[in-house]
Amino acid sequence: MTSRERVRAVLNGEIPDRVPMDLWGTDSRLTTEFYLNLAKHLNFEELGERIRPGSTSEYEDYRISDMIGSDFRHINIGKPDYYKSYKDENENIIDEWGVGRKVIDGYAMLNYHPLAEAEIEDLDSYPWPVIPDEGRIRGLKERAEDWYNNTDYAITATSATSGTIFELCQYLRGTEEFLMDFYMEPEFAQKLIGKVTDKLLELNLYYLEPIAPYIEWLEFSSDFGTQTAPFISPEIFREFMLEPHKRLFGAIKEKYPHIKIFLHSCGSVKQLMPYFVEMGVDVQSALQPAAKGMDSAELKKEFGDKIIFHGGVDIQYAMTGTLADVEADVKKRIDAFGKNGGYYLSPSNHFQTDVPIENFFRMYEVGREYGRY
Repeated sequence: MTSRERVRAVLNGEIPDRVPMDLWGTDSRLTTEFYLNLAKHLNFEELGERIRPGSTSEYEDYRISDMIGSDFRHINIGKPDYYKSYKDENENIIDEWGVGRKVIDGYAMLNYHPLAEAEIEDLDSYPWPVIPDEGRIRGLKERAEDWYNNTDYAITATSATSGTIFELCQYLRGTEEFLMDFYMEPEFAQKLIGKVTDKLLELNLYYLEPIAPYIEWLEFSSDFGTQTAPFISPEIFREFMLEPHKRLFGAIKEKYPHIKIFLHSCGSVKQLMPYFVEMGVDVQSALQPAAKGMDSAELKKEFGDKIIFHGGVDIQYAMTGTLADVEADVKKRIDAFGKNGGYYLSPSNHFQTDVPIENFFRMYEVGREYGRY
């Protein structure tokens, strides 16, 4: 099978020749420091493309994909021409949503929330991002078309924003304020969620227009779980989050029925997974095995006929351990998630600096060898 055939087989409920493997997607990147260490280890004279300046994972390098046998290529949305980020008087880097970040020890930390003290009427006059902008999509059609016609890789589109509805509302309002709004200011929370959903719907449809014929799925990232439980109760999720996501994902599927919805969500999210299915998620990623209630075999048993799994390899313990730990964990994920198909091998989040380089390569080596049907 070619990579594209392998990936599509899983999407179609068929069993491929081996488990497909991913790198450089929304949740399978290398943090900048890890990538630079790896590039040095490999004696690269030139670095890969720096597609996400200022983020925690700035680079993309498909030479590494080819080394490990990844089946994917990924399209990434561009930056708008109309807006250039700037530093305010407190050294916060202000993005087009008005949110401020500071890079501390290599990580972009949220430091300014423009709607922290807003009233409900302020949401109508807030300067929301201008979506139609050539900078966002310049060159994307040409890249996707070239990969589609001249390679056999499966092509996906990575997340258009850092986070989705849940995160963007926190970025704008502040996490503590937004979570309190569910109880203290529910009308404000609903209106803010509605405004953000409107913009995300417009943005993602604009992003998809030039690339839709070439991609398998569109990726979203929304971390609803902590290590031990969801951030919000299933009841609050149902009341505030279910319908906006159904509206967002449903609009995409209505216009582009062939495009699947991919959702990355870290942590303990098993209680929310029935809602993910109802929202229209086709491929769920992260599957963080060390989080409470996220046993791989149990997830497969309960949701394997409803959703496709992506990720799951433990970066908290196995990938930072020995080569034997890596091998055992990869085999465990393939045995659990890959039974009768329905699985893409990938880490449960980005590769961090505490992952030994040899462990990175061993993970994919085991996937190629052990993941055959």
